This record gives sequence, structure tokens and C-alpha cells, in this order.
Amino acid sequence: MRIDAYGLSDPGKVRKNNEDAFFIGEANQLFAVADGLGGLPGGAEASQRVMELLAENLNDLAAEDTGAGLFGLINDIHQIVVQEAFHTYPVTGSGSTLTLLRIIGENLLIAHIGDSSAFLLRDGKLEKLTVDHTLEQELVTERGEAARKDMPTEYSHTLTRCLGQQINFHVDQTKKTLRSKDRLILCTDGLTRVVPLTDIAQTLAANLPPEAITHSLIDQANARSGPDNITVITLIIS
Repeated sequence: MRIDAYGLSDPGKVRKNNEDAFFIGEANQLFAVADGLGGLPGGAEASQRVMELLAENLNDLAAEDTGAGLFGLINDIHQIVVQEAFHTYPVTGSGSTLTLLRIIGENLLIAHIGDSSAFLLRDGKLEKLTVDHTLEQELVTERGEAARKDMPTEYSHTLTRCLGQQINFHVDQTKKTLRSKDRLILCTDGLTRVVPLTDIAQTLAANLPPEAITHSLIDQANARSGPDNITVITLIIS
């Protein structure tokens, strides 16, 4: 199974700093995006540190790991970020989202915490592989779509889980079987907050290489005022 991948991070049109980060580990077929928490200090450092720790410890993962090693590594990274962040920022600490894919043969392992996202396009249909850990999503899950009507706008980006904080740390774990012609993206919410899913699906379905798809998605977010940092990794399976 061949995997062509390309990733890019853009600060957007409003933010001065880019608190997103991404990682492409082609040798281990591991791909990740992270979005530092803007409501806490050191968001950019937290997301970059997560990527650094992934890169430093990849060789410890077994080639045929079924998930236990990967999720153990993420837990270790979480503990390190907690310790370092609270040492630097004793009152609040820092934090980051993390959405990660690892491909082993035809098996796709997904690890996710926060409100970045993973999507799969198969046979023309776009499937979201992750669930946002936000107050908005929790209320929608509990009460249905009608809950959105009177919901404060900040609920859409108020996280209920993240990496780097001492409470409520739990990583979602999902597995899928890949097929030839599948297409995947990992992205931060700087894309999904402004670009409709129909446009994301149409762009991902285009007969274009990963680099062109990634640039197109980021350009679409920036054309809609680019209110946040935007990070996208596109993967094409053949």
C-alpha cells in the first residue's frame, strides 16, 4: 500500500502567532496535527513540544504495534508536557490538542484528544473519524442538534479534554481498515470552523496530488477571513 502525504501550517489572516504544529513520519507511517490552547500561555510551545516528543520516540514503537505502544507513548508525552508546562506556568500550565494517524499495512490507528479532526473520503463520501471534545459537542450529544440554538458561541471552541492538563485526560482510540483510493486529511479547527464539509469533500475528491489539495484547503480558509491558524495534512492511499 502506497501513501503519498503532504502537510502545511499557515497562521491565517488574523492571528500574529501560529500555535499549530504538525508531524509527518513517513518511515513509521505516522502523521499528526496539534493545536496549542490559545486560552492558556505557551500554546505554541506545547504543540511544538508534542511533535518533538513524537519524533524523538518513534523508534521505540514496534513495527507491528496494534495500538498499545502508541497510546502508551501518547500518555508519556502528556505527562512530560504537564510537568514542563506547570514548571513554566505554575498557575495554569499549558495544553494542546492532538490528532494522530498511524498506518500499519492496511490498518489505520487513530488517536485523538481535543478539537482537531481526521476525515476519510471513500467512494465520494466524507466521514469524520474523530469527535470534538468541546462543550458544544457534549451538549449536542446529550440534547440533540436543537441544543445549538441558544448555545453561547464560545462553547464551540471550549475544550473539555486536551493534552497537557492534569484533569480529564483520555485519548479516543479508533481503528479502520484502509482501501486503495482512500483519501484522508488531518486538520486543526482553523479549517473546519470556516470551510463547509461539502467543500472539504469536493476538494479532497479532486484529481490532484496531496500538495495541491492541502494548499487549496488552506487557501479556502484564508478566503473566509482566516480567523485562526490552519494546518492540514493530506494523505492519498494507492
